[in-house]
Amino acid sequence: MNDISMVELEKHLRLKARKEEIHKLEAFVEKVCDQFNIYHSYFGNILFSVSEAFEFAISEKGDRLKYIDVYFESRPHGLVFKVSLSDRFLEIAALFQDDVDKALEAEEISDSERSMVMIRMLSDEVNFDAKTELMEMVFYITSINQHLTRERIRLLDEYFEKINIKKPA
Repeated sequence: MNDISMVELEKHLRLKARKEEIHKLEAFVEKVCDQFNIYHSYFGNILFSVSEAFEFAISEKGDRLKYIDVYFESRPHGLVFKVSLSDRFLEIAALFQDDVDKALEAEEISDSERSMVMIRMLSDEVNFDAKTELMEMVFYITSINQHLTRERIRLLDEYFEKINIKKPA
């Protein structure tokens, strides 16, 4: 018996380390998500997380960088986006040391801290590779399937309600 799994795929995008390149990043993420039929809020979660990581990598000290590399990889359990952080790697990794609840309860939170909290909340998993200076954001496909299943059930319930057929117990 064969296991049916998601087609494994890898993509790479090299962007100039400038905010004006964000539209290319958005197009890259959109193309990947279209390919895997990912829409609505899950697409928004992915786009926001990857965009925030990119903007963090190029802001302040990161402006010295010439390029930011963004990688995509599909795995059987989900979609993975990696963003090169170079000289900002240690800084961003340190922001992930604090607990999300602790960061949210702080009286003052910086824009960088807020971005990292949002990435953590919207991604299913966030990993760091010190050797390659990459931040990896994982989005589980099973979450997407659960969302689609609930949405389909809701639509079927609405349909049956409209045609006056009672839902089986």
